[in-house]
Amino acid sequence: MRKVAVIGVGLHRYGKWDDISSHDLAHTAINRALESAGIEWSQVQSGWCGHTGQGPTAGARLFYKLGRTGLSITNVENASASGSYAFRGAYLEVGSGEFDMALALGIDKRKSPFSTMNFSNARTNSDTNNKTAPKKAKKGSPIIKHFAQVTRAHMKKYGTTIDQLAMISVKNHHNGALNPYAQFQEEITIEDVHNAPMIVKPLTTLHCCPTGDGAAAAILASEDVVKRLGITNPVWVSTSVSMSETNPALNSNEMTEFAAREAYKRVGIAPKELGLVELHDAFTIEEVYVAEQLGLCPEGQGGKLVEEGATVIDGRIPINTSGGLLAMGHPLGPTGIGQVAEIYWQMRGEAGKRQILVPPKHALAQMVGFGGTCIIHIFSR
Repeated sequence: MRKVAVIGVGLHRYGKWDDISSHDLAHTAINRALESAGIEWSQVQSGWCGHTGQGPTAGARLFYKLGRTGLSITNVENASASGSYAFRGAYLEVGSGEFDMALALGIDKRKSPFSTMNFSNARTNSDTNNKTAPKKAKKGSPIIKHFAQVTRAHMKKYGTTIDQLAMISVKNHHNGALNPYAQFQEEITIEDVHNAPMIVKPLTTLHCCPTGDGAAAAILASEDVVKRLGITNPVWVSTSVSMSETNPALNSNEMTEFAAREAYKRVGIAPKELGLVELHDAFTIEEVYVAEQLGLCPEGQGGKLVEEGATVIDGRIPINTSGGLLAMGHPLGPTGIGQVAEIYWQMRGEAGKRQILVPPKHALAQMVGFGGTCIIHIFSR
């Protein structure tokens, strides 16, 4: 495998953008990524499009509006991890030597003719302000009921408290308030989390992520291209590990443990060497047990990790400085590439008000896809 770097990223803010077309969402993200990388659309040799509801040949329809250049086009659908797998495909393609430069796009829009988005009905407010959340929440979906059960089990087994879980939402909304691309950009308190509409006990709306519309793009290039373009601070993709369930009894946190173990082995680092983690926190409990399975703390100690302040921006191991799915939002297709963008900015010292004081040397992105897939990327500088 050749060395591969991320050389540019771009996003369209996540939210409920009923009056903005999928084309405009995608082109905003792509054009910002091109500008970030300092290249033209004609230089991109391969395009990967991760989405869940944009229909057949979505990548071709979106890319052709920018100009028909003859580039290779591949579409990816893998639930919440669709964008992550599009990024992986672009990484492997460049790493193999097939192409020198590739673009990974994540795109989704709720009101697409093809959309089947039904991830969560917990936060269905029509704009981007928490204070306009519904007075009464809708009945919990099967996914929410599942995570409520997981939450109750973790609390019973390990003593994780509802306050610790609420602290995760407070932390991530604080980070989202500093992120111009986040769907929710306002601070909340523990009391706000407790007093929000109950979905399925013990989960209120503020324990759950919103869905929405958005787009995210990343440009990957070979080491030769990095040198030719004179990029002095590239973010290298150290590895990308994908796995699925080995038996029906396994769940996403166990997949994460196995994938993380392999990723650390490939890169030659230990969990303690990570300076940033962006992980799948569709529900607060996920940040708890994913942190445990990534080896950031002992099993059962994920709640204490956040209570101790270790996961805040200036903590020992910042988690979800972007705001995570809870505040950044979870438009599905773009989510995994949005994680990549946050890591890119943090590692280059370009994250603005939410910048980690010492840019991470190593960072990890973790996503799971409903149906039994897990993917982990590790980045280095």
